[in-house]
Amino acid sequence: MRVLYLTDSLSDLDGVGRYAVRLVSALEQLEPDLEVRVLLARKHRPTSAAVPSRWRIEVALPPDYFFYMSPPRFWASLLLAVCRTWRAARGCDLVHAVKDHPHSLVAALGALLAGVPCLATAHGTYSVLPLRTQRHVRLARWAYARFAAVISVSRFTAVRLQELWSATGRPPLTIEVVPNAVDAGHYVGLRPVRDAPWRDVRFTLSIGELKERKGHHLALSAWCRLAPRWPELHHFVVGNKSGDAYELHIASIVRSAGLEQRVHFLGNVDEDRKIDLLQHAEVFVHTPVTAADGGFEGFGLVYLEASACGTACLGTLGCGAEDAIVDGVTGLLVEPTTAAVEAGLQQLLSDGELRARLGQAGREHAQRSPWSDNARRVLALYRRAMEGRRT
Repeated sequence: MRVLYLTDSLSDLDGVGRYAVRLVSALEQLEPDLEVRVLLARKHRPTSAAVPSRWRIEVALPPDYFFYMSPPRFWASLLLAVCRTWRAARGCDLVHAVKDHPHSLVAALGALLAGVPCLATAHGTYSVLPLRTQRHVRLARWAYARFAAVISVSRFTAVRLQELWSATGRPPLTIEVVPNAVDAGHYVGLRPVRDAPWRDVRFTLSIGELKERKGHHLALSAWCRLAPRWPELHHFVVGNKSGDAYELHIASIVRSAGLEQRVHFLGNVDEDRKIDLLQHAEVFVHTPVTAADGGFEGFGLVYLEASACGTACLGTLGCGAEDAIVDGVTGLLVEPTTAAVEAGLQQLLSDGELRARLGQAGREHAQRSPWSDNARRVLALYRRAMEGRRT
C-alpha cells in the first residue's frame, strides 16, 4: 500500500506534527508493506527525531499561512502545489491530507487528477473556518464533497463541521470520529534533563502556542488570583513566542500582578524537557476558548500526554478538551471564564488526594488510548476507500 501524506509539520513542537508522526508510525506497525511518501510545507518546524529515514519526504507545499495569502499568491501557490501533489499521487494508492484547508484542497485536487481516493483529517479550526469564510467556502465545500472520508479527531470537531455542512442542504458528510491517541509508554521514566529550574519548586504548567484560542489569558488570570494563597507556587508556560499583541497582553497580566519572578515563559522546549515538565507539574492547566476569529481547540493531544505522565488536568468546556479529559476522572472541565478556572485550579491545588486519584486514572486512560487503535480504524478507512475506487 502506497500512501501520500500532506502535512505542514512532522515536528514534536505542534499537534499536527505529533499526530502525523505517531499515526503513520502506528500504521506501519499494522501494515508492514506500507510505503510512505510525505509532501511537507515550506517553513515547517524541525522534523521529529522519531521520523525514520525510509520515509520519502519532499518540501513541496505552501507554508501554513496559505489560508491568509493574498488572492494572487494563493492561486499561484495552489496551482504549483496541486501540480506537485498530482505528480506524487500518480504512484500512490491514495492521498491522506493530514493538514486542514487549504492544504486539504490541494490534496483533493491532486488526488482527483491522479485518479486515486483522498481522505482528510479534521483537526479543528481550519476544518470549520473555511465553511464560514466567504472567500474559501466554495472551495472548501467542493473538497469536502469529494473526500472518501473525513477523519475527525474529536466529537466536538465533528459536530461543528456537520452543523455547518448541513446548512448547504447536501447529504451529511461521511465523518469518522477517531479520537487522538497517545503512546503512554513514551512518557514513563525520568528524562536526562539538566538545568531544569522547575525541579526545585512546586509548579503548575501550561503548554500551547501563545495565541488567543489556547486561552493562556484565562489560565494566567486565574493563577495570578490564586498566587497569594500559595507563595511557593510557580507557573511555567511552554509555547512558541510570536511577539504579537496577544503575547504582550498575557505578559501584562503577570506584570500587573507583580508575579514576573514566579511565572516563566519558556518558549518551545525539546521532547525530553516537555515530558520532564509534565511529570513534575502539580497540575496541567490548558484552558482553550473560542477566539475572536472563530478559532478553537479541536482536541488537545497534550491533555493525553499529561495524563500519561500521571498529572491531573484542568481544561475548559466548549472545545475538544471535552473529548480529551474524562471530567471528574482524569481531570476537571470548567466553563471558559476566569472565575471558573480559578475555582477548578483551587480545588486541585488544595486537594493532594484528588490530584493523585485523577493522575492515576489519567495514566490508566492513556494506556487504553494507544495509537495502534487509532491506526487500525484509519487503515480500515484506507481499505474501504481503495475498494470503492475499484468498484
